[in-house]
Amino acid sequence: MGIFINQFKEHITKFSTSPFLFIGSGFSRRYLGLPTWELLLMEVCEELKLPKPYNFYKSNADSQLPKIASLIGNEFNEIWWSSPEFKSSRKDFEAVAETKYSPLKYEVAKKINNKTALLTNDLVEKEIKLLKKINIDGIITTNWDQLLEQTFPDFNKFIGQEELIFSELYSIGEIYKIHGCSSNANSLVLTEEDYQNFEERNEYLAAKLLTIFIENPIIFIGYSLDDKNIQSILKSIIKCLTKDKIEKLKDRLIFCQWSPTATKTTIIDSTILISDTVIPLKLITLNDFIEVYTILANNKRKLPTKILRQMKGMVYDFVKSNSSKSKIYVTDNLDDIENIHEAEFVYGVGLKERFAEVGIKGIELKDVLADVVVSRNWDSQKISTLCLPFLLGKYIPYFKHLDSAGLLNENGKLDENIDISQFSPEFIKKVNDVKLETFYPTGSYVKKKAEINRTFTTFKQLVETGNDLHILIYTPLLAVKKINLDDMKRYLEDNIRLINDSKLGTHFRKLICLYDYLLFQSNCNKLR
Repeated sequence: MGIFINQFKEHITKFSTSPFLFIGSGFSRRYLGLPTWELLLMEVCEELKLPKPYNFYKSNADSQLPKIASLIGNEFNEIWWSSPEFKSSRKDFEAVAETKYSPLKYEVAKKINNKTALLTNDLVEKEIKLLKKINIDGIITTNWDQLLEQTFPDFNKFIGQEELIFSELYSIGEIYKIHGCSSNANSLVLTEEDYQNFEERNEYLAAKLLTIFIENPIIFIGYSLDDKNIQSILKSIIKCLTKDKIEKLKDRLIFCQWSPTATKTTIIDSTILISDTVIPLKLITLNDFIEVYTILANNKRKLPTKILRQMKGMVYDFVKSNSSKSKIYVTDNLDDIENIHEAEFVYGVGLKERFAEVGIKGIELKDVLADVVVSRNWDSQKISTLCLPFLLGKYIPYFKHLDSAGLLNENGKLDENIDISQFSPEFIKKVNDVKLETFYPTGSYVKKKAEINRTFTTFKQLVETGNDLHILIYTPLLAVKKINLDDMKRYLEDNIRLINDSKLGTHFRKLICLYDYLLFQSNCNKLR
């Protein structure tokens, strides 16, 4: 494992909460190929066939982009309302046009909405697959496009300052689009007037976001350290804090700085100056996001984000209101968990033993090992998704339940073409890295492989020696064709007591895992 991965993993895991992402325009350029803000204004100016060139508006606005947008919007307003070229746009939007800048916002939103296809290259494809698996509490963004809500479809979206300020936020499973969204053209923070209005309300928004910044690590992607949007938000947040509280921001701010010349990903201590206050932060320099997304994907949480948000909302409503609409159930029926959309919120009494019974929570590795030998008729889908990824140990019998749940491809691997989005990349790698050599004994025994295969023509013959230590150590070295799985199962059943043996237990548990691999890993079956 690389130096950065170890450092970043150690840093993230020291927080009790999952990260929030703060996403900027560089993110949309990387994955959708959207232009910079100035290039967008230049393209719009040309496409809308304004009477003056872009540089006219730029020079008259002293190169201030919000003011440029205001000048363009003011000029375009009359054209949009009168030109036959925009008849279709007027039909779709005129009823909800709110200001003289609404026509420009509508055309900008339409332009953004027409560019939804991801860039086609292997790195983008790999990064997006990992991005969809990351475990985070939520996202704050100044982007207008809808890539984030498409990537995280279970997250709730809040558009603009007003919706954020006057909504109940649970700070989990949520996307805050603080500069508006292309799904609502009027919401775009685009012109000088929009930014003035945004700044006037910024302190209210900062107060709403304050808890997130104090409790969660914040990972900035797609921004530079001197970005005015970031400076403005942090300035407003710092205004809400005393000096001793500002110290709580330490190590929570993590900036990802893309560099085309970076040969490896690094993380160092750095600072940012906000309102004469020096804020310490972590600065990650990278050329791609593979390692960052991998760590975030492996950042385990106990329940899916969608369920956590629903539960938090139900409890919040129940505690806050005397006439709560939330339904609170006290139950010992695990089926309610499966139908949580109906139960809404479940408080479990006496569930620990019931969970252990089906291997969801509290089950031990020894239970799963014994199940391979003497089946307990467990639900393989539940065991695969809610148990196997959380078991600790070098030897784990993955294949019985993964195969039964239909999660392995024809080569006995966890394949991206199968719906395995619930598994972390780390777990997928562990399963796919298992091979026959995984079960080999250590030390000098491996050197005896040829001799062992000359001495014993079958596993049954090896068992007949009666030497359990040799049976357990030599079997993994036998040629696969020499191992009759029925004979192997009988041996495991007859000697199941060894699973807890102080001397032979480790070797016996490894033999169960070998049996699981030989019987249920289909690529291995081809060798038989």
